[in-house]
Amino acid sequence: MARLAAACAAAALGALAIGARVAAAHPLHTTLAQLTYDARAGALDASIRVFAGDFAAAVAKRNGTAPPADDRVSDEASFAYLAATFRLSDPQGRAVPLTWCGSRRTGDVVWLCVRAAHAPAPPSLSLADQILFELFDDQINIVQTTAGAQKGSALFTRGDGGKRLL
Repeated sequence: MARLAAACAAAALGALAIGARVAAAHPLHTTLAQLTYDARAGALDASIRVFAGDFAAAVAKRNGTAPPADDRVSDEASFAYLAATFRLSDPQGRAVPLTWCGSRRTGDVVWLCVRAAHAPAPPSLSLADQILFELFDDQINIVQTTAGAQKGSALFTRGDGGKRLL
């Protein structure tokens, strides 16, 4: 009887440990980018929400390094990763340059900011959003764009190329 009780206790602890690992890995593989166009300034700001652990793992994979234990990524490494995976193009297909405008972390989420200072209006822009596609087959990236009264959204999955905004 004592052996049965010990086996049950061990099984329960094992199940709890497995459940904790699954919960820590979170089942959602998604990012959310909110793009806001300021017509007066001719600038497009992008605020991108991503799980900190996933982002750190993707940056580390791209750089061929181990992910940091605290899931923190330098501004330089963050911008380099975004420049390769979040690309705006003008109507002629030329890259629209992005600049880094910072990041902030809230719990297990990090918000990344990039800006296109001299961007044409969103209806003439295309975006290729491939953030985290190297990690997850089921990755989904949602993009919401606001330009004055116009609003639009786009959904990116693995294999998608550039899509027009709005």
